[in-house]
Amino acid sequence: MKTGPGGAAGRPRDPGLETAILTAAQDLLIEHGFSGTTVEAVARAAGTGKAAVYRRWPTKTALVIAAVQALQNPPVVPDTGTLRGDLLACALHYVQPDQRPALVLAGVLDELGRDDELREAAYQAIGKPPAMAFAVVLRRWTERGQVTSSAPAGLLAGIVPAAAFRSVILRRQALDPQTATDLVDHVLLPAAKPAR
Repeated sequence: MKTGPGGAAGRPRDPGLETAILTAAQDLLIEHGFSGTTVEAVARAAGTGKAAVYRRWPTKTALVIAAVQALQNPPVVPDTGTLRGDLLACALHYVQPDQRPALVLAGVLDELGRDDELREAAYQAIGKPPAMAFAVVLRRWTERGQVTSSAPAGLLAGIVPAAAFRSVILRRQALDPQTATDLVDHVLLPAAKPAR
């Protein structure tokens, strides 16, 4: 039996239960959205009690963010050797072959205008990291003389994320590979390297 920080005995974490809780939260977000998803309903669907949920995630917001993140690959800063390759790798982060991640995320995004805590948590955990990957890539290639735009880097870095979240909100779909490629080739690259 494991002991906690104070030496008290405690049960080891059950990864199967954590997966069941996150899956239940995802199902409820798809069906009822954020406002209709409760910790009690998640616990019931996962076959556990609310205490087991709160031991892992102290708030409903933390649980929901974890449920979204469980369906997403963590963003990485690519280094393919070309500006286009790096931008395309960043854009493909928003491409999901399965519709489930977009449906779960849509259940969260619908609520952002009404919940300040959720909006900030979603931005920090879901929105900001992949956009920062774009910013790092653009900064790298600006230093190498390949990005010559006078547009603010934050504006350029937000083009693909804005399109991706718009697609999730309005169409309940992630970006498809062709749209991601078109955004890089016909929007982002011309904006980053405008014709002289």
